[in-house]
Amino acid sequence: MWSTDSIGSLFEPAREWTDRAAGLLALPVSRTPRDYIVLFRREQLREVSWAGNPEKAIELGPNGARLTPRKSFEIWKEERRGQSRPWTEEETLAADALRITLLEVVLRLADAAHIEREQATRQQDMLIAELNHRVRNILNLIRGLVTQSKEGARTIDDFAEIVGSRIHALARAHDQVTQKDWTPSSLYDLIRTETAAYVSDGADRVVIDGPDALIAPSAFTTLALVFHELMTNSCKYGALSDSRGTVTVSLNRGEDGSLEIDWHESGGPAVRTPTRRGFGSTIIERTIPHELGGSASVVYPVEGMKALFLLPADHVASFETPSAAEREPAPHVPEASDLAGTLQDGIALIVEDNVIIAMEAEDVLRDLGFGDCRITGSVQDAMALVEGNGVSFAMLDVNLGKDTSEPIAHALHERGVPFIFASGYGERALMAGDFKRVPVVTKPYGERDVRAAIGRLRRG
Repeated sequence: MWSTDSIGSLFEPAREWTDRAAGLLALPVSRTPRDYIVLFRREQLREVSWAGNPEKAIELGPNGARLTPRKSFEIWKEERRGQSRPWTEEETLAADALRITLLEVVLRLADAAHIEREQATRQQDMLIAELNHRVRNILNLIRGLVTQSKEGARTIDDFAEIVGSRIHALARAHDQVTQKDWTPSSLYDLIRTETAAYVSDGADRVVIDGPDALIAPSAFTTLALVFHELMTNSCKYGALSDSRGTVTVSLNRGEDGSLEIDWHESGGPAVRTPTRRGFGSTIIERTIPHELGGSASVVYPVEGMKALFLLPADHVASFETPSAAEREPAPHVPEASDLAGTLQDGIALIVEDNVIIAMEAEDVLRDLGFGDCRITGSVQDAMALVEGNGVSFAMLDVNLGKDTSEPIAHALHERGVPFIFASGYGERALMAGDFKRVPVVTKPYGERDVRAAIGRLRRG
């Protein structure tokens, strides 16, 4: 510790603020960096009594050069400025005790911060390892889908359609789970989503009966693949392949809290038992028993395929009574011909920083009737096209590396040019304000997703 009762005597500029700080007591509380707690004292005026004025001049008198006793040794008072009250020994001891206490607190805080840093590092390492594990699993799953899907494909286009539809089924299920912050999600919503993906104009022919089940996230994507294959098979060969058949999905709660799913097709073409098992049939019959510990049974009577699944209670969070709105079929998605109009007359601007995704988006828009599609991956190039006033529609990726498409969206909005967003983060990552009503397609998206977004855009 260090103290002084006269800062001005050591540091000349301090003489100007003695009314606020004339004395100083510094308590060091760390070594590196040098941190101090500094206590100041204001100036305290003091009077010093002298036995005569020490600065009095010598006068010559009758007796020579001497001081006249009677007048020279009278009490002389001097006013002392620029000093504070001195720091007493008791105050110094108290300050030292305070310093030691503070050092103990600082050390405890440092230890706590060190422990928190170690915990955060361990948690970060664990999250990175988990992310790496999940990404590898997803890549391996996609590779398996690609490898196994080739058996049912006759042409390259069939193969691309099969693989793409299965990947989109997983993506739709993932979107439903993440929208609920990775909490249990509605099986009704899953069935309606898959129905809307493949039966756009006949969704009322898929009837759901029974209580809604909230499925745990770990089992949701598995069920998504199963229902995707059921819906695909029905649209290709079963009840939904013509205009007369219907599908009834009955959900029942077991006594032990398990979920029974009864898929029943009727009214469609006569059914014949398949002579071979494709990858889709394997997903339907083996996925739930293998991954979720349940059971699956599929039979093919002439009047329509029937499938019965049992999902253990561990994968079912709860059962709920669906509302009347939840029982309603999914809304109709407009056909490509419904979108004809002024949107296709000008330039369709695609702003996307990934060239492969941009090329796929271009193919989708061309299939929907857009003749002049322009691709750009930067805000500057996109703004140049917008300012040329030739853009009639735009599809904007929200995140463009270090930038976002917000300036482009503002420019389009000012010019009254309709646009939609594309995002890998979902709607929660988008800007608010003027853009909160702009339709969004979530990656990975397909033709149906873009068509539905443009349909909402035209209606709005």
